[in-house]
Amino acid sequence: MARRGPRTPTTDGRGRRVRPESGRASGRAADRAGKDRGVEGRPESGRAGRGAEPGRAEEGLSRGGRAGAGRAGREGAGDRRDRAARGARVADAVPARPAAAERARRIREERARKRDRLPAPPKRRDDLRFKIRRRIALAVLVLGVLAALGGGFWAVLLYTGIAKVEQVDVTGTLAVPRESVLAAAAVESGVPLATVDTKAVAQRVAQLPGVGSVQVSRGWPHTVAIEVTERTAVALARTPQGVTLVDATGVAYQPAPEVPPALPMFGFGAVGPDDPSTRAALAVLAALPEDLRSQVTTVDVDSPATEPTVRLGMGDRQVRFGSTDRAAQKVAVLVPLLTQEGSVFDVSSPDLPTITR
Repeated sequence: MARRGPRTPTTDGRGRRVRPESGRASGRAADRAGKDRGVEGRPESGRAGRGAEPGRAEEGLSRGGRAGAGRAGREGAGDRRDRAARGARVADAVPARPAAAERARRIREERARKRDRLPAPPKRRDDLRFKIRRRIALAVLVLGVLAALGGGFWAVLLYTGIAKVEQVDVTGTLAVPRESVLAAAAVESGVPLATVDTKAVAQRVAQLPGVGSVQVSRGWPHTVAIEVTERTAVALARTPQGVTLVDATGVAYQPAPEVPPALPMFGFGAVGPDDPSTRAALAVLAALPEDLRSQVTTVDVDSPATEPTVRLGMGDRQVRFGSTDRAAQKVAVLVPLLTQEGSVFDVSSPDLPTITR
């Protein structure tokens, strides 16, 4: 393959186009040819037209040569002026190239800025549905995995024998015998701990007279825990079964011991959580401070069908407490009132308390 020679520069240092030497030589040759044509053509036309004499022919030849030379000179000068004008136009056009590139760059930047300011296209409905379906499928998969793991865990606990009942712990018993709690719970030893029905165990233990509430839980891997909250007696009641202990909810739950505790004795017979007299008596006892409640020996309730009014017996003194309305104000008036001498203290109207001596 032939090697290409060095390229000839087409512009000068100022950006103007430079005509190569071959072009210049061809231009000069064209000028000379034009002159020759001018010299040769004019005299011949003179001879053909006039048939002039030799002297005149020579004179015409000289005149035609001078005229052709003049025209050739003028044509050469015109070509040079045209080439100079074209060079000037090229020189003027060359510096415009950087400005055009700068303008194109600014246009691209402006379009980019407009494109960035445009709001994001709205999500297609199909894309949202696909995402929803994908999330639902993922949730179902997770739930399935968790269910499989849970089923496997329970299967291991049930059939491998690694978590069997070996002991039953009972806490919170004072008056209720522990043996009574274990007998009521009826938890078998050696059965899988996962199969123990804790709710059923709690219901059986709660049937015991002195038990107020029960909580049963599993202590992995081999223990059933029973936590008992016993009933606390706040009063005594006379029932067909004898003197009975009554807790704060109004339940007469078990017979009192041979030597009853120092608790107020209810003077009415029908004792129960739903009895109006029982609820009124318990409300008044709960409103009294501890040191004053310990002085109460009897509690009687009048007019239980309409509005129960409570009377408290405190040895040789009696307190007419009235209804349970404004109980806190009545107690606040009764405490300083009992420091005075008297047999009957009436605080049924706390605004006008009275003392009967």
